[in-house]
Amino acid sequence: MNHPGRITPLTPFAALATLALAACGPAPETPTPRGMVTGTTGAQAIEGGVEVLKAGGSAADAAMSTALTQICMAAGSWVSYAGLMTMVYYDAESGEVHNMNAAYNTVAAETDPLTIPGIDLSAGFGGFEAEPNGRTVLVPGFMKGVEAANERFGKLPFRDLFAPAIACAEDGFEYQEGNAAQYAYREQVLSRLPETKAVFTKADGSPYQAGDMFTQPALARTLRMVAEQGTDYMYRGPWAEKLVELVGDIGGRMTVEDLASYEVIWSEPARGSYHGFDLYAHGSPAEGGIGLIEAMNLAELAGVSEYGHYGDSPEALFWLTQISRPGLTFAIGGKEAADGIAAMIGADLTHETRVEKETSAKLWGAIQDGSFPGVVVPEDGAAPHSDAVVAIDQWGNIAAVVHSINTVSWGTTGIFVDGISIPDSGIFQQGMMAQIEPGTRLPDPTNPGLVLRDGKPFMGFSSIGSGLHQRTIGGLISVLDFGLTPSEAVDKPALGSFSFSALAEDGSGPAAQGVGVGDYPAEFIAEVEAMGQPIDEDDATRGYWIAIMIDPESGELHGASIRGLALGGRAVGY
Repeated sequence: MNHPGRITPLTPFAALATLALAACGPAPETPTPRGMVTGTTGAQAIEGGVEVLKAGGSAADAAMSTALTQICMAAGSWVSYAGLMTMVYYDAESGEVHNMNAAYNTVAAETDPLTIPGIDLSAGFGGFEAEPNGRTVLVPGFMKGVEAANERFGKLPFRDLFAPAIACAEDGFEYQEGNAAQYAYREQVLSRLPETKAVFTKADGSPYQAGDMFTQPALARTLRMVAEQGTDYMYRGPWAEKLVELVGDIGGRMTVEDLASYEVIWSEPARGSYHGFDLYAHGSPAEGGIGLIEAMNLAELAGVSEYGHYGDSPEALFWLTQISRPGLTFAIGGKEAADGIAAMIGADLTHETRVEKETSAKLWGAIQDGSFPGVVVPEDGAAPHSDAVVAIDQWGNIAAVVHSINTVSWGTTGIFVDGISIPDSGIFQQGMMAQIEPGTRLPDPTNPGLVLRDGKPFMGFSSIGSGLHQRTIGGLISVLDFGLTPSEAVDKPALGSFSFSALAEDGSGPAAQGVGVGDYPAEFIAEVEAMGQPIDEDDATRGYWIAIMIDPESGELHGASIRGLALGGRAVGY
């Protein structure tokens, strides 16, 4: 389970969703010369994405179709059609990289977000419970993202992307232990409203059990309407009106205009370089890609890989832990934290300057001398939830996508609108909401990205989970510095997010680095801790990283994903 105070960038209070995303090792590596789809969960969804490629769809089409079906298979739990989506896309015809932001907007009438009721982390696991409040509901971007990606880079009609998801909802899938466990955790919330209760109970009123065929007829009808009418059905029509009414019944301030005015943002990706490779990640106004480029700059300056792979070298793990902190500090601490660090190192810390190597050099100086908040220097004698999809098509286009509900197991609203779950993603982001104008895009920490070498695509990657930032850095270092394939990289020990369990009562000292249980021998952990860096073994902290790499010699595709207990991901080519 998760721990109070843990920094978890994308799904800050991920709990039972780990049952559906357990780290059971990578899926078998699949080399292929034509096209491939890989995803964190939903083998059925990924196979549907491959069928889209076979039908002449682009990488964008395949990624969008896969994402649509992943949500059906999650029953709207850790991902939602009323969630967020981000994408970094390589267009083979132009050779250009594009960045799509379909993350949440805040509500225009929400002018005092700091008064939105939140979660009490001091209450431990019980802190995940909260009274339903409509003010925690944000303006979703997921479905607008699907439409925008298809309009700009698609080759198939919009409606064709929905066929696998509609089949999933209409024909059903086998309910898994993870699905049942999540329902048991949220049973009280999901029973609050008759429409929601009907989604998860059979005709006799009993809940679905593992092994049952789980169908979602209301969702199938809604998906058909969107497929035929476009996203206006959700953002301007009866669905929007119903959402606003239900959210308003529990104090929400959302209006139909909030939905109708939503627009996808196309912006420049965050860009950097690392050991001869060009890196592209999710760009401004988001935070995640900026933090990733910044961290890779620091890894280059630190010479982390000179110590050996972080899975084998205590020194490498120690320094990797230190350099993965700064981006998180800015994203979570907000403007006040960034201003303080800027004054300390004598640099302007905007999104534009944070990706520059000169700024990273100043940060590295502060890390080395121990003056950067929360980092340590070696002591004497010793160093969600969400889903991700990566797709490559026959033309060489690459889509790296993340979509998320950004809360725990449906959240606390208990609202389903015609089969679509409505999360409470504002329940922990009040501070960030207060830093932006009401009704504008909420910065997100997602990390989809691409790697190019000598102007040619080399790899597409994405990540999810509590430790997505650390896991992405580790995955990139494994492939770019040590020549591992994505499958081999995924099989390395998992880094996770940070825990405050090691902090003193006054809040001083370094946060503990989370690692997967059993990933490192006890003596290895002891060496890192002897250098002054606490380690916390906890699977709930881990991140999940997926990627597809293009072999520069043969052109073969090498993809890898994770296998989950319930809805395992895989890499499938054709």
